[in-house]
Order: sequence, then structure tokens, then C-alpha cells
Amino acid sequence: MEVLQPRAAMLSNYEVLNLLREQADEQKQYLAINPTMHFPENLATVQFEVTGYLEKGPCSTQTPEQIEAFLTALDHWKLTKAEKLQILNLRTKSMVELHLIIEECEERFTEEQLEELLQIVQQTLSRDDDMEMVEQNRRVDGELEEEPMEE
Repeated sequence: MEVLQPRAAMLSNYEVLNLLREQADEQKQYLAINPTMHFPENLATVQFEVTGYLEKGPCSTQTPEQIEAFLTALDHWKLTKAEKLQILNLRTKSMVELHLIIEECEERFTEEQLEELLQIVQQTLSRDDDMEMVEQNRRVDGELEEEPMEE
């Protein structure tokens, strides 16, 4: 494979995962046709490790429709491509994550706007395990609250 235009576009984790799955399928087809064919061992290792990592992340449950809805919802937001990509890849769930992703976040957006952005992420990139995660966070938050001091 030869890189024709370096940095021509940034890929989301969803796109990388799909590409790796397609490559794995193609490699299996080649091996079915020619069992003596060998692929570089390092390549197989990298493909396996990256696929395993990405399958544990948010991109494993995303769909093209969700991604399109997410990007459409962010049309009027003044975010860079890299910021949108990071929010998509990480499926941001908290204000802290937004502040880490968005450069000069406090100067560019109000607290209410950031809350709205989190709502957009939650609505457009929803997952089946969202309710489990919310419940888990509530339990953790409840355990971390300060207990009343005894007198």
C-alpha cells in the first residue's frame, strides 16, 4: 500500500475499525484461495491489537446514520474538525472531557452551550448500555458524597 496524499483526511475510530475488518476479510479470502500465502506477522499483530482496542470503545456500536446525525447537529457549532472527531471518537460524556478536547473552551462557549453539546452527543450517539453507565455513575457519585460529621 502506498500513501498518495498524506494527511488528506482524518479518519474516525469507526472508519478505522471498518477498514480493519474489511482487510481481515480480504486476507481470509486470499488465504482460502492460496493457503501458502503469508502476510507479515507484524501486520497481523497490529491489526489484531487495534481491532481489539476499538471493539471495546464507543465506535463499536456506532452506525453511519448516528455519525451523520451527530455531524449534522454540530453544523452550527464553531468546532474544529479535530475537536468534532475527538468528541465523536471518545463519545464525550462529561464537562471535564469537553474542556480537555475543546481548545479555549471557557472563552468560546458558555456552560449552557456545553450542556447542550453533551445532550447532542447523548442523543445522536446513544448506546444500549447508556442507562447502565448512568446508573453506575450515580452509584459512584453517591459513594463519594461526604457523609455528615458526627458530633
